[in-house]
Formats: sequence, structure tokens, C-alpha cells
Amino acid sequence: MLAAVLLFVFLACVFGISFYFNSKTPVPEGCEKLSEDCKGCSMHGCPNRIKGEEENA
Repeated sequence: MLAAVLLFVFLACVFGISFYFNSKTPVPEGCEKLSEDCKGCSMHGCPNRIKGEEENA
């Protein structure tokens, strides 16, 4: 039981640290402003895609 709790705490720490460093990473050149009609990927959770689909509906 203790091993499972320690594993969970370890994984939660790794997630938190990686999330922190990802938020500190600068946006690559050319990706600063994406157009709202972007259809460049198939990610259904992308905010730009969701916004475009709502306007077209």
C-alpha cells in the first residue's frame, strides 16, 4: 500500500514539474498567432478548431 501511495506522489510530482516547465517554454516562431480558421491538425480539443466549428454550425 505504501509503495502505491509513493508511486502516485512521484507521478504527480513529475506531472507538476513538467507542466511548470512546459508553461515556461517560449512559443516557437510562426506559432504566435494562429488563424481562427486553422485546420492544420486533427486535434479535436484544440481551442482554435472548436471555435471555428462553433461558428460554422
